[in-house]
Amino acid sequence: MISSDAGGSASRAFKATIPVLLGYVTIGFGFGLLAVNTGYPPWFALLMSVFVFAGAAQYIGIGLFAAGASLTEIALVTLIVNLRHAAYGLSLIKTFAKHPRLRPYLIFALTDETYALLSSSREEDKADGRFLLMVSGFDQLYWVIGTAIGALAGSLTPYRIEGLDFALTAMFLVLAVEQVLTLKRALPFLIAALSTVAAKLLVGDRGTIIVGILIAMAGLVAARRMKGEGGANARHG
Repeated sequence: MISSDAGGSASRAFKATIPVLLGYVTIGFGFGLLAVNTGYPPWFALLMSVFVFAGAAQYIGIGLFAAGASLTEIALVTLIVNLRHAAYGLSLIKTFAKHPRLRPYLIFALTDETYALLSSSREEDKADGRFLLMVSGFDQLYWVIGTAIGALAGSLTPYRIEGLDFALTAMFLVLAVEQVLTLKRALPFLIAALSTVAAKLLVGDRGTIIVGILIAMAGLVAARRMKGEGGANARHG
C-alpha cells in the first residue's frame, strides 16, 4: 500500500511534470524514429534512452555515429553540449546532499527540463526526497515511452517525419514562461535570450551554447552589481 505522504509526493510530482510530458514524449518519439531511420535497431534506441538519457546529446550522438565519428569525438561533443549541467549540479548541490541514497540517480537524470522544475520548486518539495525522485523518474519515463513509440513507428514505416525537433524549443519556452510567472523575475530570462542571440551572431552555430552561457553569466553578475549599487545609493541617499 502506498502511504499518503508518498501518494502526495507522486501527485505533486506528476502535476509539476505535466509541461514536460507532451514535450518529452514528442521529442523522444523523434529520437526513436531518427535512430531507426538511421539504421539502428529499436532496442538500441530504447537502451540509449534508459542508460544515457541525455536529450539533445542523444540526437547528436546518433548523427555522429552515422557519420562515422570516433568515440573520442562523440565523447568530446557530448561533454561540450552537456557542460551546462555542471552549473545545474552546483546550484542543487545542497538539495541533493540531503538525499545521499537518491543522489546518484538525481544527478544522472538531471536534464534541462528537470533542473528547471526542481530549481523552481517550493522549499518543502526540495526537502522531500520522494518528490525529487519522482519528478526525475517521471521525466525519464516520458522520454523512454516516447522513444519506444518512435522506434516502433520507425520500424513500421519507411517515411521520416520532419520538424519534431522543434518540440524541444517549444517546451523550453513553456518552462521559461512558467518560471517567470512563478518567480516573478523576468530579467534573468531576458538576459539569457539576449545572450543567446549575441552568441549566435558572434560565433554562429559552433560554440553558441558555451559563449551564450559566458555572456549570460557576465550579464547576471553586472545586473546584480548594479542592483547592489542602486540599493546602497538609496540607503545613503
